[in-house]
Amino acid sequence: MADPKLRTYELSDGILYGPVQSRRMGVSLGLNILPAGIKLCSFNCIYCQCGWSTRRVDEEALARHRFPPAREVAEALSARLAEFRAAGEKLDSITFSGNGEPTLHPDFLGVVKAVLEVRDRAMPGTRVDILSNSAHLGRPGVIEGLNLLDERHMKLDAGREEGLRGMNLPLVEVRIEDLIRDLGRLRDFHLQAMFARGRWDNTGPEDVAAWIEVVRRLKPKAVHLYSVDRAPADAGVLGVDRARLEEIARRVEERAGVPAKVY
Repeated sequence: MADPKLRTYELSDGILYGPVQSRRMGVSLGLNILPAGIKLCSFNCIYCQCGWSTRRVDEEALARHRFPPAREVAEALSARLAEFRAAGEKLDSITFSGNGEPTLHPDFLGVVKAVLEVRDRAMPGTRVDILSNSAHLGRPGVIEGLNLLDERHMKLDAGREEGLRGMNLPLVEVRIEDLIRDLGRLRDFHLQAMFARGRWDNTGPEDVAAWIEVVRRLKPKAVHLYSVDRAPADAGVLGVDRARLEEIARRVEERAGVPAKVY
């Protein structure tokens, strides 16, 4: 049974949401470039705060959805930033996140360029970040678009195939080695990892050791560890206590030589 103390999450019905006080991004304006009101993701993570993924994400299926074009995203962002300026308010970041996986947008590179142009004009110095599941770095324009952003927060919850299947239940053909190869094409990135128990437990010694070995190979800028904070898709998913997360973070720093922080 899901923990009743966990917060719930509502899908965005537009392009912008928040700002929210993020544990990692500070005061962050959310940017949803996916279709309004539905979840669209190539992973079906058992812990997802957006619920289960129920829609196909192959190119034919994606073509049936309406994604907001770059011009529309830019206009919405420009108007909202003007409101912040008029009120004398500031943001720490503008974050691509929203109702699933942002890199599924068919013109991801064009949207990134439009957002950065608005940021540079309306609120220079504000970071533009992304939260991504790392599964679509081979799509046209995705690597280029990601490398234009200020920070890339890329998901990797497992170091073995079994863990990827158990935690993330991918809806597309992707392997751990595919993720490792493609992540190596980014100029730098933060690696984010969810640790949880329940239908799949990725906190065991073998799973943690395999994941840390991948971190050692990738050498990300930093590692961010966290556990369940909002009601998960699978009500049987349980959080991991902070002491265990801190222990994993220490092992990352010792064995992979990468800074690690628990959120």
